[in-house]
Amino acid sequence: MNIIETDLKFKNDLKKMNKPSMIVIHHAAHSSATVDDIHRWHLENGWSGFGYHFLITKDGQVHRGRPGNTIGAHCKGYNKSSLGICLTR
Repeated sequence: MNIIETDLKFKNDLKKMNKPSMIVIHHAAHSSATVDDIHRWHLENGWSGFGYHFLITKDGQVHRGRPGNTIGAHCKGYNKSSLGICLTR
């Protein structure tokens, strides 16, 4: 699988995670959102940045968001134990 790497700059240092035990799937409710769009939206909300580990677009491209060994910001109560994947429609 080809993962498209990004160069996102996060507002804060991201905390490390050991071994995720689940995957949480999200839906962007937006047909053309990019990693940069979502990163900007999350920063505008006062968050550290892109909260998911991956974004999969409707054409099947897989973009890296947060590094896989860091805690996400996508599902309260499960961020420390899961990878977050966001899909566009």
